[in-house]
Amino acid sequence: MEDYGIWTVITPLVTIGLAIFTRQVILSLLAGAVVGTTVIAGFNPLLGIKGTLDGVIGVFGSAGSTRTILFCFMVGGILRLIQVTGGTQGLVRWLTIKANLIRNRKAVQLLAMFITAIIFIETSISEMSSGTATNELAKRFKVSREQMAYVIQGTCVSVCSSVMINGWGAALMGVIGTQITLGYLTGDPFSILAGSIVYNFMAWVTIAAILLSVLFDRHWGPMKKAEDRVQAGIELRDGASPIATEEEVEVIDHPSAGSVWNFVLPLACTILMVPIGLYITGEGNIANGSGSTSVFWGVMLGTAVAFVWFVGRGLLTVQQFFNELFAGYATMIPLGAIMTLAFLMGNISGDLNTGAYISDAIAGSLPSGFSAAFVFIIACIMSLATGTSWGTFAIMIPIGVQIGVALGMDPQLMIGAALSGAIFGDMTSPISDTGIVASMATKNDHIDHIRTQFPYAIATGIIVTIMFSIAGFMSIG
Repeated sequence: MEDYGIWTVITPLVTIGLAIFTRQVILSLLAGAVVGTTVIAGFNPLLGIKGTLDGVIGVFGSAGSTRTILFCFMVGGILRLIQVTGGTQGLVRWLTIKANLIRNRKAVQLLAMFITAIIFIETSISEMSSGTATNELAKRFKVSREQMAYVIQGTCVSVCSSVMINGWGAALMGVIGTQITLGYLTGDPFSILAGSIVYNFMAWVTIAAILLSVLFDRHWGPMKKAEDRVQAGIELRDGASPIATEEEVEVIDHPSAGSVWNFVLPLACTILMVPIGLYITGEGNIANGSGSTSVFWGVMLGTAVAFVWFVGRGLLTVQQFFNELFAGYATMIPLGAIMTLAFLMGNISGDLNTGAYISDAIAGSLPSGFSAAFVFIIACIMSLATGTSWGTFAIMIPIGVQIGVALGMDPQLMIGAALSGAIFGDMTSPISDTGIVASMATKNDHIDHIRTQFPYAIATGIIVTIMFSIAGFMSIG
């Protein structure tokens, strides 16, 4: 593979820097892609532009990427149908009046954590379901969109990376299984992963940080400004551009409009279809994919059930159903553009060999006791630069395991360090898919979400670095 030197790092830095300073995520992703393809094309800007355009089309050459982008559009249609039939209002009314469960800001955020955690099969559905269920409640009890995005995304990546019976677990066991085959590890992948999850410090500290933020209602940095703004009655900052458009959807006039079942049934069928699809397709095996087929099947079933439920009961005519469905698709156009460019950036990072360059550049520069912290930090940098947690742990787990074996350290500690660093990027990178979906689910300006969450992730990362340093010295002692 060609060595692009320092340019392999400059390319993602352009994207991240522009995203932070311009707060325009599409512009930033597009600029980063042009820089990356220009480097690959031997610094010929015309060929770089051509490479970018070809790369956009190339994204759809991947069935998994195409299914994921289609999912984003189709779930927008389902959410629109839920809104127009009063399903969201029905859920809010049930939670606040009939069941009397949600009475304050804390309850809204804890509900978001609970919904996100129990739907651990797939990150996009987890975040979308939680956001849909809590957006109106958050507005009613004046919780900022930025805070809700932090709660939902932080909980999502922490739980999904620790549960082991979803796509994350399958991917991790696949990587670990390779190290067993090569002779670096002994045992079975499930048991090794189970022992490694204990060391997923980033997940555990993130959950603790979210709970402290929610229960004690204490905020700092940009997040405090966002919370103060909402308390003053200002929903969004001036100039903010939410990924999902915010518009008043008129609820239809029908006796069954406003039923909580109009919310629950389409989403429940979408969610429940995912594990069934994983079983049928075999996508629980990392060699067969990341679960995109199962997610696509889920949203197709959700749409079909919505058609039968809403049209069959006379809430909508066939024409009204498709009008609202397509209106929902239209609201997802910005998200579709962002996801396409994010996939393109991931492809470019792979072509530039960004992850391997970062790990090779700093290898062998720290004492043995800091090895776990070193693996964590390199994985953090890699995941921040590339926006992919799966790509990061796929690269860093073999490196961490082999470092651990060479130094006589617990390889499960090194796996936990690689995994922790991988999910750090999910919480900090503007090109992370879970970050993009969290922004969309909470109707956030994406850069505002990343900017307000970033200091929290950094503070958490510092604590986790200390924990891995202590664990590393204890492991060799």
